[in-house]
Amino acid sequence: MRKTRSLLNRGFTLIELIIVIVLLGLLAAVAAPRFVDISSDAKIASLNGIKAQFNTTIELVLAKARIEGLRPAAQNPGGSQQTGYVIDFGFGSTEVDWRNLCPESRAESGNQLGMLDFIEISGDNIQTRFDNQYTWVGYDIPSAGQPNTQGCFLLYDSFGSPECTVELITTDC
Repeated sequence: MRKTRSLLNRGFTLIELIIVIVLLGLLAAVAAPRFVDISSDAKIASLNGIKAQFNTTIELVLAKARIEGLRPAAQNPGGSQQTGYVIDFGFGSTEVDWRNLCPESRAESGNQLGMLDFIEISGDNIQTRFDNQYTWVGYDIPSAGQPNTQGCFLLYDSFGSPECTVELITTDC
């Protein structure tokens, strides 16, 4: 009986402790990169949600434009004031591009709704930028100039031909 008690009171040996520490270190080395990727995955998932909102808005505006009898044109029918390509939604109106009937990023005429006025964007560190043709939404968007493929953002091109485009750039997410 005495021999059994001494075996039960015995602790871990130094070798056993070292093996456990090494195994925990290996586990941490394998798991840590996966936790870092969660942040990137969350950003991409957020941008995918915003992309779905963009696509829904495009479909809504296209349907409304067709209901009102608008059709794409081969050339700009109204110069810089495209009054024939404005659609009223009751809560505001938006200008659509004459090439593809997509909502413009920012209208040239008056106080029209831009693409971002249709989208609900929330979250930390999300930036937006737009001009007449492009809308950028994301975490790392170009500060100025033409769109590029570097960053972590969504790019909406309202002048796309034959259709507007919504592109997800995840190079630096």
